[in-house]
Amino acid sequence: LDKVQRKGPVSFQQLKDLYKSGEINNKTKCWANSMEGWRAVASVPQLKWTLVARGTAVMDESALAATVLDLLITCTRYFPSRDEEDAVIRPLPKVKRMLSEPACLAHVVQLLLTFDPILVEKVATLLYEVMQDNPEISKLYLTGVFYFMLLYTGSNLLPIARFLRLTHMKQAFRADQSSSDIMQRSILGQLLPEAMVCYLENHGAEKFAQIFLGEWDTPEAIWNSEMRCMLIMKVSAHIGEFTPRLRAHIAARYPYLAIPCVQYTQLERELFCNMFYLRHLCDTQKFPDWPIPDPVRLLKDVLEAWRREVEKKPPSMTASEAYAALGLAGGQHDEAAVRK
Repeated sequence: LDKVQRKGPVSFQQLKDLYKSGEINNKTKCWANSMEGWRAVASVPQLKWTLVARGTAVMDESALAATVLDLLITCTRYFPSRDEEDAVIRPLPKVKRMLSEPACLAHVVQLLLTFDPILVEKVATLLYEVMQDNPEISKLYLTGVFYFMLLYTGSNLLPIARFLRLTHMKQAFRADQSSSDIMQRSILGQLLPEAMVCYLENHGAEKFAQIFLGEWDTPEAIWNSEMRCMLIMKVSAHIGEFTPRLRAHIAARYPYLAIPCVQYTQLERELFCNMFYLRHLCDTQKFPDWPIPDPVRLLKDVLEAWRREVEKKPPSMTASEAYAALGLAGGQHDEAAVRK
């Protein structure tokens, strides 16, 4: 833990114990991932406020974070990205440029992992303000923000839905070329069913937030709490140990990794085309006179889907061959073993 005698690595809790016992002090130097160099304990913000600080705190961590976020939201609203005639202002206001820098943006985004309803709502609101007409919007996905937002289990989803509506089609990621146009353009295409992505685009943030929280089984949306739990489970497994690592070292930054497409068993026997699940759309007893905004386009898309189905080729590799390529024996394996 110092230049003369280097020790470690140690956990945050072990560091607390060493400080309490007097084995290290304010001048002892330490280092962790994402730190540029060795720094004294008293000069590392996390250690300064958790080990070194004395006296009674005026605010707890949540109240302090909420106050800071309120100040940042107010600052961004004082400097809008458009003028009175709705023309985009360039250069982008300084406060938004500073908040868009990767070193700053990552830590704002990672506040979502507190899962505190007040903080999550304020972070989503701040990001919505910062990313309007922002040239950096296309790289936002690298912070993991879309994963973190969809992990949230609260019910105050409207700020999140507004943020998703603004940003999901503007990310510069590489998509699966075999999927539909909207799924190739939306960063949510690997996470949500195509119907949910279309619903967000066609009906806006308010209605999307409403169905995301509910139980829906209609021609335009099949979604329920079981599917939401499946999504949360898959995303949690994907980001792995980052959440506990962040608790131990708050300056850590999420290393982005694309997630495999989430498959929903509830949709295995459904065919989605244009903006409808065809089984439900054809059920005139249950859904009579369901509105179809563009019937001609729907017919063309159905014919195209039929053509793709007729021309579909068998997979180039069997399940047994895939297991062999991964070094696994034949038979069934749990998902954790396959991922590993």
